[in-house]
Amino acid sequence: MTASHRSQLQMIRLPGQRGVQVIGDVDLSTRDIWQRALGSATANAAPARLELSQLAFIDARGTAMLVDTARHQPDTAPLTLNRPPAILSRMLTLLYPAAPVNIVIEELELS
Repeated sequence: MTASHRSQLQMIRLPGQRGVQVIGDVDLSTRDIWQRALGSATANAAPARLELSQLAFIDARGTAMLVDTARHQPDTAPLTLNRPPAILSRMLTLLYPAAPVNIVIEELELS
């Protein structure tokens, strides 16, 4: 990343669902936005969905924040990741292979 490049992260509420569509990069410069989005999506310990098909990049710390958020969800309120990028799925498998994490991964197209 060059000094002139600044990551961007955009969150759009999913219509008719509890959750957000994530567009852009999760890294050091966008962590505050990511943390607020995770908190907003999982408020009231209800099931939540993150639409991640347009997530371009997520670093290890952003992944850890996601896992920490999911761990605090009740068993009856999973955090569903819809169409996560392959790198995120790999990081979850490699960094948290035996961790009891309340995350459901879906590859479905949202309508």
